[in-house]
Amino acid sequence: MHSILLNIGLLSLASLSFGATIHLESRSSVNTTNPAYNKTLTDELELAPTSADRFTILKNQGPADAYFKYNFNLAVNSSPGGGTGRGGSGVLANRKNFPALINLGVAASVGFLNPCGMNTPHTHPRATEFLIIASGGNVKTGFIQEEGENTELTTTLDQYEGAIFPMGSIHYEFNDSCAPAVFITAFSSDDPGLSRTAQNFFGLNPDIVDADPGFPSFLDHTNIARFAATIPPAFALGANSCLDRCGIKY
Repeated sequence: MHSILLNIGLLSLASLSFGATIHLESRSSVNTTNPAYNKTLTDELELAPTSADRFTILKNQGPADAYFKYNFNLAVNSSPGGGTGRGGSGVLANRKNFPALINLGVAASVGFLNPCGMNTPHTHPRATEFLIIASGGNVKTGFIQEEGENTELTTTLDQYEGAIFPMGSIHYEFNDSCAPAVFITAFSSDDPGLSRTAQNFFGLNPDIVDADPGFPSFLDHTNIARFAATIPPAFALGANSCLDRCGIKY
């Protein structure tokens, strides 16, 4: 009997290794919307004395699907949280919009990159990020650390490959392909934070911005605000070489 079960198991593993497709049963719950932010509930969870108390509070709110499951389906939950633009969108689950994460020290996001789409350079001030490509490929990433180790470290990721971005590092993801790509990220904090590098830099005092790059002739304190307004939002189109190859107009 044991040998029969073992052979069945080995055959199953073999079928998976040769690319067999596993079909999951379709369920209507995959289209459920996430609950709206509730400050009263969040405050109550914050003040709960133990983790068990927090989960009891959540359990008493209703079905587990409503408070212990997060739906990253952009078509169903149209407020992405991770930013959106011509290059794609990001859906973020953190302690604010998914209260089950409060004090667990983790968060997650899903990024939908359009062809030639780029998640523009940014930092997470309170978390290290681990990013994995769920679909697509030829996704270029890069990050720069602090002073003393400020050489850009780059990777090219295909499906099921991942890369890390240390806490506070400036990093980006660029889909150098004519097909869409999807990535999944995990964060080491339930409140990772996000700061867009170019967008926030040009939000500083215009005189300071003008001085920092050495008073460039094409930019001065009188037109910095106008220049800042032209910077694309969170997910932008990137790399002219990709746009030309894929026939995409900027």
